Amino acid sequence: MMKRGTSGAPGYPPPGSDPYRHLERGFDQLASSYDDDVGGNAIGTRMRSVFRQVLAASFAPGGRLFEIGCGTGAEALWLASRGSEVVATDVSEAMVAQVREKAKAAGLTERIRCRKLAARDIGRLVEEFGEGSFDGGYCHAGALNMEPEIGLVPGSVRTLVKPGGRFVCSVINKASLFEVVFYLGVLRPRKAFRRLGNVVPIPISRKPPLSAYVVPTRFYSPNEIVRLFRDGFSLERLQALQVFLPPANLTDEYAALQPIFLPLERLESRLSTVPPIRSWGHHSILTFRRSGCDQARRPGSSRSASRRSPRSSWPSRSWAWWRMSWCSRSSSRWARGACSECCR
Repeated sequence: MMKRGTSGAPGYPPPGSDPYRHLERGFDQLASSYDDDVGGNAIGTRMRSVFRQVLAASFAPGGRLFEIGCGTGAEALWLASRGSEVVATDVSEAMVAQVREKAKAAGLTERIRCRKLAARDIGRLVEEFGEGSFDGGYCHAGALNMEPEIGLVPGSVRTLVKPGGRFVCSVINKASLFEVVFYLGVLRPRKAFRRLGNVVPIPISRKPPLSAYVVPTRFYSPNEIVRLFRDGFSLERLQALQVFLPPANLTDEYAALQPIFLPLERLESRLSTVPPIRSWGHHSILTFRRSGCDQARRPGSSRSASRRSPRSSWPSRSWAWWRMSWCSRSSSRWARGACSECCR
Protein backbone atom coordinates (compact mmCIF):
# COMPACT_ATOMS: atom_id res chain seq x y z
CA MET A 1 0.00 0.00 0.00
CA MET A 2 1.20 3.46 -0.81
CA LYS A 3 2.37 5.42 2.16
CA ARG A 4 0.67 8.82 2.44
CA GLY A 5 3.05 11.71 2.26
CA THR A 6 5.72 9.89 0.28
CA SER A 7 6.86 12.03 -2.63
CA GLY A 8 7.45 10.15 -5.83
CA ALA A 9 4.84 7.47 -5.03
CA PRO A 10 2.01 6.95 -7.55
CA GLY A 11 -0.29 9.94 -7.48
CA TYR A 12 2.33 12.24 -5.94
CA PRO A 13 4.18 14.81 -8.04
CA PRO A 14 7.88 13.98 -8.15
CA PRO A 15 10.35 16.38 -6.57
CA GLY A 16 10.99 19.42 -8.74
CA SER A 17 7.90 18.90 -10.90
CA ASP A 18 5.51 21.64 -11.98
CA PRO A 19 2.62 21.75 -9.45
CA TYR A 20 0.24 23.28 -12.03
CA ARG A 21 0.82 20.46 -14.46
CA HIS A 22 0.15 18.02 -11.63
CA LEU A 23 -3.12 19.79 -10.79
CA GLU A 24 -4.16 19.86 -14.42
CA ARG A 25 -3.38 16.20 -15.00
CA GLY A 26 -5.30 15.09 -11.92
CA PHE A 27 -8.44 17.10 -12.58
CA ASP A 28 -8.37 16.19 -16.27
CA GLN A 29 -8.69 12.58 -15.13
CA LEU A 30 -11.42 13.43 -12.62
CA ALA A 31 -13.57 15.56 -14.95
CA SER A 32 -15.77 12.79 -16.35
CA SER A 33 -16.73 11.46 -12.90
CA TYR A 34 -16.59 14.72 -10.93
CA ASP A 35 -20.33 15.35 -10.74
CA ASP A 36 -21.12 11.90 -9.33
CA ASP A 37 -18.05 11.49 -7.15
CA VAL A 38 -17.47 14.96 -5.74
CA GLY A 39 -20.23 17.36 -6.67
CA GLY A 40 -23.15 15.03 -6.12
CA ASN A 41 -22.53 13.60 -2.65
CA ALA A 42 -24.79 14.65 0.22
CA ILE A 43 -22.32 17.01 1.88
CA GLY A 44 -21.24 18.57 -1.40
CA THR A 45 -24.88 19.19 -2.28
CA ARG A 46 -25.56 20.94 1.02
CA MET A 47 -22.41 23.06 0.78
CA ARG A 48 -23.31 24.11 -2.76
CA SER A 49 -26.82 25.08 -1.62
CA VAL A 50 -25.47 27.32 1.15
CA PHE A 51 -22.88 28.88 -1.17
CA ARG A 52 -25.55 29.64 -3.75
CA GLN A 53 -27.57 31.48 -1.14
CA VAL A 54 -24.57 33.74 -0.59
CA LEU A 55 -24.10 34.20 -4.34
CA ALA A 56 -27.76 35.13 -4.79
CA ALA A 57 -27.48 37.72 -2.01
CA SER A 58 -24.23 39.13 -3.46
CA PHE A 59 -24.92 39.34 -7.21
CA ALA A 60 -28.00 40.69 -8.94
CA PRO A 61 -29.07 38.81 -12.09
CA GLY A 62 -27.75 40.33 -15.28
CA GLY A 63 -24.23 41.22 -14.15
CA ARG A 64 -20.91 40.00 -15.50
CA LEU A 65 -19.03 37.62 -13.19
CA PHE A 66 -15.92 35.45 -13.32
CA GLU A 67 -15.32 32.15 -11.55
CA ILE A 68 -12.01 30.76 -10.33
CA GLY A 69 -11.91 26.95 -10.33
CA CYS A 70 -15.22 26.33 -12.11
CA GLY A 71 -14.93 22.55 -12.14
CA THR A 72 -17.73 21.16 -14.30
CA GLY A 73 -19.66 24.42 -14.08
CA ALA A 74 -22.42 23.89 -11.50
CA GLU A 75 -22.34 27.47 -10.20
CA ALA A 76 -21.62 29.05 -13.59
CA LEU A 77 -24.61 27.31 -15.17
CA TRP A 78 -26.86 28.20 -12.23
CA LEU A 79 -25.90 31.87 -12.35
CA ALA A 80 -26.23 31.99 -16.13
CA SER A 81 -29.73 30.52 -15.86
CA ARG A 82 -30.56 33.48 -13.59
CA GLY A 83 -29.45 35.94 -16.23
CA SER A 84 -25.79 36.58 -15.37
CA GLU A 85 -22.91 36.48 -17.83
CA VAL A 86 -20.16 34.22 -16.46
CA VAL A 87 -16.55 33.74 -17.50
CA ALA A 88 -15.74 30.30 -16.07
CA THR A 89 -12.07 29.44 -15.56
CA ASP A 90 -10.24 26.33 -14.43
CA VAL A 91 -6.72 24.92 -14.51
CA SER A 92 -8.08 21.77 -16.18
CA GLU A 93 -8.94 21.78 -19.89
CA ALA A 94 -11.13 18.70 -19.41
CA MET A 95 -13.17 20.49 -16.75
CA VAL A 96 -13.58 23.54 -19.00
CA ALA A 97 -14.69 21.24 -21.84
CA GLN A 98 -17.40 19.82 -19.57
CA VAL A 99 -18.70 23.34 -18.92
CA ARG A 100 -18.81 24.13 -22.63
CA GLU A 101 -20.79 20.97 -23.34
CA LYS A 102 -23.26 21.65 -20.52
CA ALA A 103 -23.72 25.28 -21.57
CA LYS A 104 -24.48 24.17 -25.13
CA ALA A 105 -26.97 21.56 -23.92
CA ALA A 106 -28.70 24.13 -21.69
CA GLY A 107 -28.77 26.82 -24.38
CA LEU A 108 -26.54 29.11 -22.34
CA THR A 109 -23.55 29.50 -24.66
CA GLU A 110 -24.20 33.24 -25.03
CA ARG A 111 -23.95 33.72 -21.28
CA ILE A 112 -21.03 31.42 -20.44
CA ARG A 113 -17.50 31.80 -21.74
CA CYS A 114 -14.82 29.33 -20.71
CA ARG A 115 -11.11 29.91 -20.28
CA LYS A 116 -8.35 27.56 -19.16
CA LEU A 117 -6.58 29.51 -16.42
CA ALA A 118 -5.01 28.72 -13.08
CA ALA A 119 -6.15 30.91 -10.20
CA ARG A 120 -2.88 32.84 -10.24
CA ASP A 121 -3.50 33.74 -13.90
CA ILE A 122 -7.02 35.13 -13.48
CA GLY A 123 -5.62 38.60 -14.18
CA ARG A 124 -5.15 37.64 -17.83
CA LEU A 125 -8.84 38.32 -18.29
CA VAL A 126 -7.96 42.01 -18.19
CA GLU A 127 -6.40 41.67 -21.66
CA GLU A 128 -9.72 40.47 -23.05
CA PHE A 129 -12.30 42.33 -20.98
CA GLY A 130 -10.47 45.35 -19.50
CA GLU A 131 -9.94 46.63 -15.96
CA GLY A 132 -12.98 46.91 -13.71
CA SER A 133 -15.13 45.12 -16.27
CA PHE A 134 -16.70 42.61 -13.88
CA ASP A 135 -19.47 43.18 -11.36
CA GLY A 136 -17.92 40.48 -9.24
CA GLY A 137 -16.23 37.13 -9.00
CA TYR A 138 -16.36 34.01 -6.90
CA CYS A 139 -14.49 30.81 -6.05
CA HIS A 140 -15.95 27.72 -4.39
CA ALA A 141 -14.85 24.40 -2.93
CA GLY A 142 -11.31 25.23 -1.87
CA ALA A 143 -9.78 25.99 -5.26
CA LEU A 144 -7.71 28.71 -3.58
CA ASN A 145 -6.33 26.17 -1.09
CA MET A 146 -4.71 24.30 -3.97
CA GLU A 147 -3.25 27.40 -5.59
CA PRO A 148 0.54 27.36 -5.03
CA GLU A 149 0.85 31.12 -5.58
CA ILE A 150 -2.24 32.40 -3.83
CA GLY A 151 -0.53 35.72 -3.12
CA LEU A 152 -0.95 36.65 -6.80
CA VAL A 153 -4.73 36.25 -6.74
CA PRO A 154 -6.00 39.27 -4.74
CA GLY A 155 -4.28 41.86 -6.91
CA SER A 156 -5.69 40.30 -10.07
CA VAL A 157 -9.18 40.12 -8.58
CA ARG A 158 -8.90 43.78 -7.55
CA THR A 159 -8.03 44.74 -11.13
CA LEU A 160 -11.00 42.84 -12.59
CA VAL A 161 -13.76 43.84 -10.17
CA LYS A 162 -15.26 47.31 -10.46
CA PRO A 163 -15.43 49.52 -7.33
CA GLY A 164 -18.41 48.44 -5.26
CA GLY A 165 -18.37 44.94 -6.72
CA ARG A 166 -17.94 41.81 -4.67
CA PHE A 167 -15.70 38.77 -4.54
CA VAL A 168 -17.10 35.69 -2.75
CA CYS A 169 -14.86 32.74 -1.90
CA SER A 170 -15.22 29.57 0.11
CA VAL A 171 -11.88 28.47 1.55
CA ILE A 172 -11.03 25.34 3.51
CA ASN A 173 -10.44 26.53 7.06
CA LYS A 174 -7.39 25.91 9.22
CA ALA A 175 -9.54 25.11 12.30
CA SER A 176 -12.50 22.78 11.79
CA LEU A 177 -14.50 22.30 14.98
CA PHE A 178 -16.14 19.10 13.78
CA GLU A 179 -12.83 17.54 12.70
CA VAL A 180 -11.12 18.35 15.99
CA VAL A 181 -13.96 16.96 18.13
CA PHE A 182 -14.59 13.91 15.93
CA TYR A 183 -10.99 12.77 15.53
CA LEU A 184 -10.13 13.36 19.16
CA GLY A 185 -13.19 11.27 20.02
CA VAL A 186 -11.92 8.35 17.92
CA LEU A 187 -8.41 8.78 19.36
CA ARG A 188 -6.76 10.16 16.23
CA PRO A 189 -5.22 13.40 17.53
CA ARG A 190 -2.76 13.73 14.66
CA LYS A 191 -5.60 13.95 12.16
CA ALA A 192 -7.57 16.25 14.45
CA PHE A 193 -4.86 18.89 14.21
CA ARG A 194 -3.37 18.05 10.79
CA ARG A 195 -4.39 21.42 9.30
CA LEU A 196 -2.49 23.58 11.75
CA GLY A 197 0.60 24.90 10.02
CA ASN A 198 0.86 22.02 7.57
CA VAL A 199 0.65 21.45 3.86
CA VAL A 200 -1.43 18.28 3.58
CA PRO A 201 -1.62 15.89 0.59
CA ILE A 202 -5.35 15.64 -0.18
CA PRO A 203 -6.81 13.04 -2.59
CA ILE A 204 -8.79 14.60 -5.44
CA SER A 205 -11.39 11.84 -5.17
CA ARG A 206 -12.73 9.44 -2.56
CA LYS A 207 -12.92 6.62 -5.07
CA PRO A 208 -10.08 4.58 -6.59
CA PRO A 209 -8.00 4.91 -8.61
CA LEU A 210 -7.99 8.70 -8.13
CA SER A 211 -8.14 8.35 -4.35
CA ALA A 212 -4.39 7.75 -4.70
CA TYR A 213 -3.88 10.99 -6.63
CA VAL A 214 -3.15 13.79 -4.19
CA VAL A 215 -2.41 17.49 -4.39
CA PRO A 216 -0.61 19.63 -1.78
CA THR A 217 -3.23 21.66 0.06
CA ARG A 218 -2.80 24.53 2.48
CA PHE A 219 -5.44 25.64 4.96
CA TYR A 220 -6.20 29.25 5.84
CA SER A 221 -7.97 30.89 8.76
CA PRO A 222 -10.51 33.61 7.88
CA ASN A 223 -8.12 36.28 9.20
CA GLU A 224 -5.37 35.06 6.88
CA ILE A 225 -7.67 35.37 3.87
CA VAL A 226 -8.79 38.82 5.00
CA ARG A 227 -5.17 39.91 5.22
CA LEU A 228 -4.51 38.60 1.71
CA PHE A 229 -7.35 40.78 0.39
CA ARG A 230 -6.69 43.78 2.61
CA ASP A 231 -5.62 46.06 -0.26
CA GLY A 232 -8.68 47.31 -2.08
CA PHE A 233 -11.27 45.14 -0.31
CA SER A 234 -13.24 45.18 2.91
CA LEU A 235 -14.85 42.13 4.48
CA GLU A 236 -18.64 42.37 4.29
CA ARG A 237 -19.61 38.99 5.64
CA LEU A 238 -18.05 35.86 7.11
CA GLN A 239 -19.98 32.62 7.33
CA ALA A 240 -18.91 29.18 8.51
CA LEU A 241 -19.78 26.09 6.52
CA GLN A 242 -19.91 22.64 8.13
CA VAL A 243 -19.30 23.73 11.74
CA PHE A 244 -21.43 21.10 13.47
CA LEU A 245 -21.67 18.86 10.43
CA PRO A 246 -19.04 16.52 8.95
CA PRO A 247 -16.71 17.47 6.10
CA ALA A 248 -16.86 15.84 2.68
CA ASN A 249 -14.50 12.97 3.56
CA LEU A 250 -17.20 11.71 5.97
CA THR A 251 -20.05 11.95 3.47
CA ASP A 252 -21.02 8.27 3.81
CA GLU A 253 -21.48 8.66 7.57
CA TYR A 254 -23.46 11.85 7.03
CA ALA A 255 -25.78 10.22 4.50
CA ALA A 256 -26.40 7.22 6.77
CA LEU A 257 -27.09 9.33 9.86
CA GLN A 258 -28.70 12.37 8.22
CA PRO A 259 -31.82 12.38 10.47
CA ILE A 260 -29.51 12.66 13.49
CA PHE A 261 -27.70 15.61 11.93
CA LEU A 262 -30.87 17.57 11.12
CA PRO A 263 -31.00 19.41 14.49
CA LEU A 264 -27.32 20.32 14.09
CA GLU A 265 -28.02 21.56 10.58
CA ARG A 266 -30.72 23.88 11.91
CA LEU A 267 -28.40 25.06 14.65
CA GLU A 268 -25.68 25.82 12.14
CA SER A 269 -28.10 27.78 9.96
CA ARG A 270 -28.79 30.05 12.93
CA LEU A 271 -25.24 30.44 14.23
CA SER A 272 -22.98 30.24 11.17
CA THR A 273 -22.45 34.02 11.00
CA VAL A 274 -22.12 34.58 14.76
CA PRO A 275 -18.63 35.17 16.25
CA PRO A 276 -16.65 33.15 17.16
CA ILE A 277 -18.54 30.20 15.63
CA ARG A 278 -18.25 31.70 12.15
CA SER A 279 -14.50 31.03 12.29
CA TRP A 280 -14.81 27.33 13.15
CA GLY A 281 -16.27 25.78 10.00
CA HIS A 282 -14.73 23.22 7.70
CA HIS A 283 -15.03 25.95 5.06
CA SER A 284 -15.24 29.71 5.48
CA ILE A 285 -17.37 31.74 3.08
CA LEU A 286 -16.01 35.28 2.81
CA THR A 287 -17.76 38.09 0.98
CA PHE A 288 -15.50 41.01 0.09
CA ARG A 289 -16.56 44.43 -1.19
CA ARG A 290 -14.26 46.14 -3.67
CA SER A 291 -13.43 49.64 -2.45
CA GLY A 292 -12.57 52.63 -4.61
CA CYS A 293 -9.06 52.78 -3.12
CA ASP A 294 -6.16 51.51 -5.19
CA GLN A 295 -3.47 52.40 -2.69
CA ALA A 296 -1.59 49.13 -3.18
CA ARG A 297 -1.09 49.90 -6.87
CA ARG A 298 0.29 53.43 -6.44
CA PRO A 299 4.03 53.90 -6.89
CA GLY A 300 5.78 54.32 -3.57
CA SER A 301 2.96 52.78 -1.55
CA SER A 302 4.09 51.70 1.90
CA ARG A 303 1.78 48.67 1.65
CA SER A 304 3.49 47.25 -1.39
CA ALA A 305 2.41 44.18 -3.26
CA SER A 306 5.35 42.29 -1.82
CA ARG A 307 3.69 42.46 1.60
CA ARG A 308 0.27 41.28 0.54
CA SER A 309 0.83 37.67 1.49
CA PRO A 310 3.85 36.97 3.72
CA ARG A 311 5.01 33.40 3.20
CA SER A 312 1.86 32.69 1.17
CA SER A 313 3.31 31.81 -2.22
CA TRP A 314 4.52 28.30 -2.87
CA PRO A 315 7.81 27.99 -4.73
CA SER A 316 6.54 26.49 -7.95
CA ARG A 317 9.41 24.05 -8.28
CA SER A 318 10.42 23.35 -4.72
CA TRP A 319 9.30 20.06 -3.26
CA ALA A 320 10.57 21.21 0.15
CA TRP A 321 7.37 23.23 0.28
CA TRP A 322 5.51 20.12 1.39
CA ARG A 323 7.28 20.35 4.72
CA MET A 324 7.16 24.09 5.16
CA SER A 325 5.05 25.44 8.00
CA TRP A 326 2.75 28.40 7.78
CA CYS A 327 3.82 31.36 9.87
CA SER A 328 1.64 34.42 9.91
CA ARG A 329 1.35 37.46 12.09
CA SER A 330 -2.05 38.78 13.00
CA SER A 331 -3.06 42.40 12.94
CA SER A 332 -6.52 43.37 14.08
CA ARG A 333 -6.52 46.47 11.92
CA TRP A 334 -5.69 44.68 8.69
CA ALA A 335 -7.91 41.76 9.70
CA ARG A 336 -10.80 44.20 9.39
CA GLY A 337 -9.73 44.94 5.83
CA ALA A 338 -9.11 48.61 6.55
CA CYS A 339 -7.15 50.80 4.14
CA SER A 340 -4.63 52.95 5.94
CA GLU A 341 -5.20 56.01 3.78
CA CYS A 342 -8.88 56.33 2.93
CA CYS A 343 -10.85 54.04 5.26
CA ARG A 344 -9.74 55.24 8.68
